[in-house]
Amino acid sequence: MRTYDHIKIRAAIFLFFIMGYLTPVYAQQISTSQLEVYVQSDTLKLDVRIDSAFTQDHIHAVESGMTASIALQLRLLGARKNRIVQFEINKQLEHDIWEGQYRLISQTPPPDTLTSTSFEEIRQAATRIQGIALTGRKLPNEVLTLQARIHINPITPEQQARTRRWLKILRKGSLLEFFFSFRKSNPPTPWITLYQFRPSALPHLLQEPSQ
Repeated sequence: MRTYDHIKIRAAIFLFFIMGYLTPVYAQQISTSQLEVYVQSDTLKLDVRIDSAFTQDHIHAVESGMTASIALQLRLLGARKNRIVQFEINKQLEHDIWEGQYRLISQTPPPDTLTSTSFEEIRQAATRIQGIALTGRKLPNEVLTLQARIHINPITPEQQARTRRWLKILRKGSLLEFFFSFRKSNPPTPWITLYQFRPSALPHLLQEPSQ
């Protein structure tokens, strides 16, 4: 019985540190080096490159060979703060430390994969959006607000799910639950305002050429 208790203690300590990586890390500050909202073929579109999304903890995790999931959320609000549209763009960043290569996989259509030995190239591509359609509906001619937030998790959702299923093996009220009761939950991720505009003031580009 004593041996079993020792195993539980060791498992609790081990998972206590693992859960530090399971806790999502959010970018609290978002800055852009490029941002353009425009109308093309009656569709509201966006080009944006977001900087300062990766914290030093993110970089250390990726450099150590951990996989990271990246979720960029965008929403468009009306003058009364009503939500007009909201969607999420998901990517996955992998690092092969033996080959020295990074691979960025777009999990939101259209599918795309970028492979590079330069983390800076991958970092810029991870938060760069080109020609994404925000909405094709007719918009009210009032001041609209474009907001964004980024969620970078050093472990993929699939890995999270497997680990959390393993945690359920121990019964409620166990020593493991006692350890995790001290962990604080994450506060809601703040939305950052990127741009405010009136649709009538946006540039209208020529219609895309037919294929």
